[in-house]
Amino acid sequence: MKKFTFKVSFLLLTGMFALTANAQQPAGTKKFGKPFITASKNCGTTEYEKHLEENNPKRASKEQFEQWLAPKVAKAKANRIKKDGNGTNEIVTIPVVFHIIHNGDAVGENENLSEARILSQIQVLNEDYRKAANTPGFNENPVGADMEIEFALAQRTPNGLPSNGIVRYNIGDDNGWLMEEVELLKPQTQWDPEKYLNVWVVDEIVVSGGWLSGYAQFPVGSQLDGLDGQTSTANTDGIALGSRFVGSENYAPDGPFEETRNMGRVASHEIGHFFGLRHIWGDTVGCTGTDYCDDTPLAFMANYGCMTGLDSCPESDGADMIENYMDYTEDACLNTFTADQKDRMQAVLANSPRRKTLPTADSLIPGTASLDNDGAVYLLPFNTNCSNAFSPVIAFANRGTNDITSAVINYSIDGGQAVTYNWSGTLTPGTDERIILPQLSVAEGDHSFSVTIAAVNGGADALASNNSRANDFTFDTIPAESIYNTDTVKITIQTDEKASDITWILMDSDQNTVGFGTLYEDTPGGVLIEEEIAVNSNSCYLFAIIDNGQDGMPGGYYTLETTDNTLIKQLDGEDIDVIDVVPFGVNVLLGNKDVQRGLNATVLYPNPANNILNIATTDAANTPEGYTIYNSLGQVIDSGKINTALQSLDIAGYTDGVYFVKLAKGSASQTLQFIKY
Repeated sequence: MKKFTFKVSFLLLTGMFALTANAQQPAGTKKFGKPFITASKNCGTTEYEKHLEENNPKRASKEQFEQWLAPKVAKAKANRIKKDGNGTNEIVTIPVVFHIIHNGDAVGENENLSEARILSQIQVLNEDYRKAANTPGFNENPVGADMEIEFALAQRTPNGLPSNGIVRYNIGDDNGWLMEEVELLKPQTQWDPEKYLNVWVVDEIVVSGGWLSGYAQFPVGSQLDGLDGQTSTANTDGIALGSRFVGSENYAPDGPFEETRNMGRVASHEIGHFFGLRHIWGDTVGCTGTDYCDDTPLAFMANYGCMTGLDSCPESDGADMIENYMDYTEDACLNTFTADQKDRMQAVLANSPRRKTLPTADSLIPGTASLDNDGAVYLLPFNTNCSNAFSPVIAFANRGTNDITSAVINYSIDGGQAVTYNWSGTLTPGTDERIILPQLSVAEGDHSFSVTIAAVNGGADALASNNSRANDFTFDTIPAESIYNTDTVKITIQTDEKASDITWILMDSDQNTVGFGTLYEDTPGGVLIEEEIAVNSNSCYLFAIIDNGQDGMPGGYYTLETTDNTLIKQLDGEDIDVIDVVPFGVNVLLGNKDVQRGLNATVLYPNPANNILNIATTDAANTPEGYTIYNSLGQVIDSGKINTALQSLDIAGYTDGVYFVKLAKGSASQTLQFIKY
């Protein structure tokens, strides 16, 4: 499976090339404009909680949650002290479902993890949460606690069907997942969060500066107990993990694994968050943060590696508890939850929505139900080229017991007239197939796409709950003034003496790196970098220059130029604030920039057009034989023959919007785009 090597370092650059399905994303926001998340192979729960609070203003703040939780923790602690030496709490079992998001790899390859890997993860959770003797989860720490929580894979689906607690979805790609994209797939695939701990596994969760090992949704307080008007975001509740961090290499060595986080402790950490635990340094640098647990000593900041005996806050009692699961140390160092952490977890488990119902759910009772004809549909994140045309991709899955040989699927943009797609083939139970729908186009701004299964095997689908999907997205065009006629891009960079701080990258709209430079040698007077890189017509590109030292390039500069020396961008080094990003297009089908494609030198003009659209061919020998015009939903608006090198079409009666003209000559064809206003 191909990996896009540079995406993990420069993910913030790639957003201009995606129609991101994200209902909460403000109009006009591009991914490369989002703040840095300075994490690599670490937990993203803190950043995720900030994201939830920003997009759900009524969601309880950290302070509100802690105010709600404090008396419940005190009660749990009092009960623990009272019962010390006189028994234990009832051991509870949490039903877990793993949603494996893959891109077509065979089971056991790459991110499509084997059942053995998943079972090894369950084994690790039970060792860690039970402080199991003679396992890596055991400790002799005086404050080390048996959390009295166990985990098991679910044995029934929410509809009562038999299950092994592992569901596989062929809806991924090999370029990693933004957190926003993970949030898109969660509501589509989630099982009832009142009955299951949902765990999503994707190949990589990529952020600027690296990738996340995982992240969790923190619990909320019960609305019955206060927290006026809070929102719960129930349809995204659970944890997400990068596939390389799942399971233990000790028990299921079929990799790949992350080198130092290869024992399944990332899941132990994230589930700790899921049940209300915070990082032991309190997410505040400087010995001032708190995780609300008195028996975890203060730490200056997150710890890495395995530095035994470290005391980063010497003025407070106790050395850093690098062995605590809620630190960032390597898996081999971790083996401790504390008594106070147990009190927090038990309080959440007894009181928090979608936590308190898990131990009593029927999810571990083997399912016996059956569904004959059950199709399910899932939306993949939209990708687009640099025009406003894109082809939605869906995954059509058979979740029933019969083979599916036909299906009727309806889809639409912005609630407009539905378009019908008739699928036929053979889909056996438990399998899926990707469907690329006909090309659509949208104008700049906010939009909504929806898809619904209308029929399966000539009749009604047996289960309606997985038949419909919808997502909102925003499309931002590249301004006409940022589109250039050129065959190459000339890059000139004059660094300062700290040349090793400078990294640059040029990417195309398919997220391929077409130019890259880093690890330059520090030199008095700086380094002069000169590159000329070939670019393609009808393509979008993004150039970025990054100052890892975050102090600019005093005395330096950079320029981007076309083949004929037209300036795309010039910036003095002092003005580079960590990163400068330049999106631009090359001969893009926007405005009056028409492209000759295929064998035909054919253009449309004027474009945009109001009353008359001309189809002009400069090579009479290659004049198209006919044309077909489609609207943005793929519906045929007009068609006809072409008998002259300049043919005029009356479009005065067309509704304003984007249209496509398909030109045909023999077996060859090309499609051009125009805008009616």
